[in-house]
Amino acid sequence: MNHRDATMTDTELVRYATYYRAPAALDARVRTSVRFVRRPARFDGVTRGFALAASLAFVSIVSWNGARIHAIPSAEDELAREVTTAHVRSLIVDGHLNDVISTDRHTVKPWFSGRLDFSPPVEDFAAAGLRLTGGRLDYLDGRSVAVLTYAHEKHVLNLFVWPARTGGDVLPTMLTRHGYAMEHWTDGGMNYWLVADVDPRQLASLATVIRKEP
Repeated sequence: MNHRDATMTDTELVRYATYYRAPAALDARVRTSVRFVRRPARFDGVTRGFALAASLAFVSIVSWNGARIHAIPSAEDELAREVTTAHVRSLIVDGHLNDVISTDRHTVKPWFSGRLDFSPPVEDFAAAGLRLTGGRLDYLDGRSVAVLTYAHEKHVLNLFVWPARTGGDVLPTMLTRHGYAMEHWTDGGMNYWLVADVDPRQLASLATVIRKEP
């Protein structure tokens, strides 16, 4: 339509334009162009959706695995927990601190004979302020262990002893759990865990006495 018919109203003109059919060739080109423009948009949307879902799944898997890794305690942490529990139990349960009460190593050491499949070394260090008070049996690391009890000033110390699973000596390692200081080492094929409610530096000094270090 090259000009507006003066006799047409606006409403009639809109109706005429709405129902006017374009030539077939033009209609085909327009429809093809629309499909070409709109298809990537739909495809990109789906692609972005899949990419986002995959990213969220990956983050969830990594986070879950990370949580599992952090939730599993190490063997040393688990053993430290057992040692701490055994030490506290010996202090709060009546009669549990010692099965044999003596300051004489020649009394304490023979008491373990026949009760364990190993012979723990037993020494008294009273001259260095660490007095032997007795011993008992306990259960740690999946086996029965020997416990030697010592007194230092007003503090009670538990020295847990049992055979090491692997050969070779291991240098001392200091730990703290719930306000208790612990030091453990391996010497002469034996595991040693010393624990008390003293300052870690003081416990390290007492452990040096037990190891007979200068």
